[in-house]
Amino acid sequence: MLLKNEPRVFFMPETALRGLISRAIDVGFSVDSRMLVHAVHTVSCMTDETISKKFELFRSFGFSVDECMQMFRRAPRLFAASEGKLKFGMEFFLYDVKLERSVLVSRPTCLTYSMGERVIPRYRVLQVIKCKRLLKKVPSLHNVLHLTEEKFIEKFVSRFTDDAEELLVAYRGS
Repeated sequence: MLLKNEPRVFFMPETALRGLISRAIDVGFSVDSRMLVHAVHTVSCMTDETISKKFELFRSFGFSVDECMQMFRRAPRLFAASEGKLKFGMEFFLYDVKLERSVLVSRPTCLTYSMGERVIPRYRVLQVIKCKRLLKKVPSLHNVLHLTEEKFIEKFVSRFTDDAEELLVAYRGS
C-alpha cells in the first residue's frame, strides 16, 4: 500500500525511512500494527510542528492527550487533513449534532468525510426523517456516514416513496 500510494518513501535513504518509522512509533504505533504503514505515510508528509499543531487543535476542543493518541492510532490520515477542515468538522459534530467526544474518539474517520458532500446532506436527511417520524428509531449519523451513497439513498430516501422528493431536496441541499 505504501509503495502504491507513496513511492517516494522508497527512494529515501534508509536512515530517513528509519526516522519516519521512529516518528510513527514515538506517537504511539506498534511495529506490529497494520496501521503503522498509514502512520508512516502521514508523518512522511508532515513536520513534527504540524503534527503538534493538529494535536493542539484537538486539545482545544477538550480532547485529552490520550484521546488524541487514540484517534491518531485509529485514523492516522485524519491528521493529514487541514486545520480548517478538522475545526469545521469538530464544531459540526460536537456543537450542531451534539455528538459526545467519546464517539469521535472511537470513530475518528467521521472527520475525514467531506462535510459538504456527505456529512451535512446526510444529517439533513436524518433530520427530516426524525421530524416526520418515518422510522421508529433514527440511526446515528456516524453509522450512516459509513454507507456508500447508493446504500444511503436506498435505505433513507428511495424507500419512503411519499416523502422521497422532500428527502432528496434535503439531500441535495436545494
